[in-house]
Amino acid sequence: MTKVGVVYHSSSGRTKVIAEHVAIGAEQMGCEAKLFDCAIEVDLEYLNACDAIIFGCPTYMGSVSGQMKLFMDGTSEVYRYQKWRNKIAAGFTTSSALSGDKLNTLMQIALFAFQQGMVWVGLDLPAGVSASTHTGDRMNRIGSWIGLMSQVNGDQSLELSPDKSDRDTAEYLGKRVAEFAKKLEK
Repeated sequence: MTKVGVVYHSSSGRTKVIAEHVAIGAEQMGCEAKLFDCAIEVDLEYLNACDAIIFGCPTYMGSVSGQMKLFMDGTSEVYRYQKWRNKIAAGFTTSSALSGDKLNTLMQIALFAFQQGMVWVGLDLPAGVSASTHTGDRMNRIGSWIGLMSQVNGDQSLELSPDKSDRDTAEYLGKRVAEFAKKLEK
């Protein structure tokens, strides 16, 4: 069975919601998906056995969260022996600001994946909001192709933020990564 690991950090719970929906998408494609909160514990042996790993964290001060950076820095042995070489990788991030410099966070995650020898998969969805008639209820509403960018409202409950379009995009990303991982597995 194709295995997908989802490594994330979430302090408010909002990034965790996105991570859960990424895993749901991968599972809908018949994959085993396992979540790891990098601030608590990550099973590197499990990740070494995965076909794909999806990374996500909030954008703090225009960059990955400190907890995600600690996880990344802690993978030097993985890097040294290229244990994740040719695995599929993807990324997602959240912030309360519409931009919040999320692109920089996704670039940092992608660069980490490239250094690990991974193959990056982005979104192939058109921008969800690109005309005056579009509302924020379409997938990829922020219009990112490198990975999922989610805007979250800190003054709303987890049932409302992240919103349905971002949850749907997260599931789509999980499905897309699973599709590529299954192709490589053959």
